[in-house]
Amino acid sequence: MRCASLVNNDIKPWDNLNHLKMSRPASGSKTVKKSMPATAQRPIKTASKVHPKTGAKGEAKTETKSTARDAFMKKVQICMTTYNYADDTVDAKGKSERLTAINDLQAMLNDQRCVVSNILPNLELVMEMIEKNIFRPLPNKKKSTNLGMSETGIEQEEQIDPSWPHLQGIYEFFLQLVLNDAIDVKSMKVHITPRFIQSFLELFDSEENYERDYLKNILHKVYAKLVPRRKMIRKAMNDCFLALIHENYKFNGAAELLDILAAIISGFAIPLRDEHVTFFKMIIIPLHKVQTSSFFFEQLLRCSMLFLSKDRNLAIPLLQGTLKYWPFASYLKETLFLTELQEILEVCEVSKIEALVPKLFKRIVKCISGSHLQIADRAMCFFENDFFLNILKSYKEVTFPMIIPTVVHLADNHWHTILRESLVALKTILKEIDPYAFEQALAQEKKSKELRVTQDPEERKRLDDKWAKLSAEVKKKHPDYQEPDGKHLNDQ
Repeated sequence: MRCASLVNNDIKPWDNLNHLKMSRPASGSKTVKKSMPATAQRPIKTASKVHPKTGAKGEAKTETKSTARDAFMKKVQICMTTYNYADDTVDAKGKSERLTAINDLQAMLNDQRCVVSNILPNLELVMEMIEKNIFRPLPNKKKSTNLGMSETGIEQEEQIDPSWPHLQGIYEFFLQLVLNDAIDVKSMKVHITPRFIQSFLELFDSEENYERDYLKNILHKVYAKLVPRRKMIRKAMNDCFLALIHENYKFNGAAELLDILAAIISGFAIPLRDEHVTFFKMIIIPLHKVQTSSFFFEQLLRCSMLFLSKDRNLAIPLLQGTLKYWPFASYLKETLFLTELQEILEVCEVSKIEALVPKLFKRIVKCISGSHLQIADRAMCFFENDFFLNILKSYKEVTFPMIIPTVVHLADNHWHTILRESLVALKTILKEIDPYAFEQALAQEKKSKELRVTQDPEERKRLDDKWAKLSAEVKKKHPDYQEPDGKHLNDQ
C-alpha cells in the first residue's frame, strides 16, 4: 500500500486493517473491530493532497492568506485610480468604490497581523499609491465675487476642494501607517528620499487648511520616527524658507513649517551647535523681512524666543535684525514688531546693548510721534516695562536728548486726549528720574533749533566760496552757463 511505503518497505499486519477501514463496506455487512497496536493509532503524514472538507487545515489557511492578499492588492489598485471630482455625476460608482476601498485600507491598519502579512511586504506599492494621490498640481481656490465679512458682517463659507473627501482618507491612512509600530524604520526610510521630501514640502503651499494640518502632522511624525532622515528633512525645510526669503513673497504653509521647527528647536541640546546658530541667523532673522510675515508672525516669534531660551547671546543679532527689517508701510506688522521688540529687550543684557541704544530709541520716538494711534499707544507701553526703563536710565546721556523733546512737545499738542494724558504722565516720570538731565535735554533742543535758524558766518563764507569754484569750472566746460540770480527767492 502507498501509506505503508512512506513508513517502511515491509507490510505490517495492521496495514490491511487500515485499508479495510478506509474502504467502503458492502451493504448489509457488519464491520468487525479488531484491536491494533498503539503505534498504529498515531496519524501517518501523507504527501497526498486532501480536500479541505476532509480536514486539511494547512491548505485552507494558505488559501485564506492568498485570498486576503489578493483582496488587499485589489483595494490598492482601486485607490490608485483617479477621477474628475468636479462633477459628482460622472463615474459615481467608481468614486463610491474608491471611498470604500480607502476606508477598508484604514481598517486593515488596526490589525497587526494584516499589516505584517499584507502591507509590510507590499510597502513599495502602498507608497506608490500614496504618492500618486497626493503629489498633484495644487488647485487654486476661486475667489468669491460676494462681499466679504468686513462689508456684510456675515462670515462667508469656505470653498472646499471637491477632491478633498478622497484625499483625506489617503492622508489619514498615511498618518496611521507612519504611526504603526509594525512598520519599522528600516522599511520606511527606503521610501523617504530627498525627492519625496521635496515634493511633500511643495504640498504645504496648498490653500486647503485641512490638508496643511495633515501635512504638518505627518511630517512631524516622520521626523520623530526616522532618525536617519532628520538632517535631510531639516535641509529641505531650510531650502524652502530660503526660497520664501529671497525668491517668493508668499508661502501658505510657512506657519505650519514653523510649528514643526518650534518642536524641533525645543529639543536642541545646549550649547547650540554651529549649524543651529547659522540657521537662526540665516533663516529665522531674515524671515522678518518677508512681505507676508504677518501671516506666520506668531509662529516666527515662538521660534525666535525658543532660540533665545537656549542661548541669550543670540538676542543681540535678533535685535539688530528687528531694527534692520522694521516695516515702513504696514501698521499691522509694525505693531507685531513692537511686541517682539519688547520681548527681546527682556532677554538682552544691558551691558551688551550700548551700540544699539541710539537706533532703538530713534525707532521708539518715531513710533510715539507717528500718525497711527495704535502704534503710538503700543510704543508707550514700553515705558511700563522695567527692563526698558533700566536701559533708559543706564544710558540717559544718549536717551534723554532723543526722547524728552518729543515727549514734551506731544504732551502739549497731541490730538488724542487719552494719549496726551499718558504723555503728560510720562513727562513727569522722566523728570523724576533725573531733573537736571531733563532740563539739560530741553536746553540742548532749544539751542539746536536756534542753530537751524541762524547760520554761522564762517560756514556761510566757506559754502559761498565752494559754490563760486564749482560755477567757474562749469563755465569753462559750458560757456553759455549762467548762474542763478536768486530773484525767485526775493519774490517769496
